[in-house]
Amino acid sequence: MTIAIPERTLRTDRWWLPQLATAAGLLAFIAYSTWRAFEGAHYYAAPYVSPFYSPCLAANCATMRGGADWAVVGDWWRLSPALLVLIFPLGFRLTCYYYRNQ
Repeated sequence: MTIAIPERTLRTDRWWLPQLATAAGLLAFIAYSTWRAFEGAHYYAAPYVSPFYSPCLAANCATMRGGADWAVVGDWWRLSPALLVLIFPLGFRLTCYYYRNQ
């Protein structure tokens, strides 16, 4: 004989709070990095360069003394050079990095 429990769950803690904090942090990172990438300005002040633009893989970057001006992509890339760099950390964070086997 099976006895049904009338409550939907017996948990009384706020189990969803850590997941909400993780999702909020991830969304904040995506929003900030997208804004900084499409802004395309104020990313270099000698000798400092934003990590979103380092290394600079396009030819349309500001000239950086002693910086990583690789220009691998060339002149045909008209978008922000940060988009070439940001695809890697954003791709990493959107994949299995936050997956937790329960």
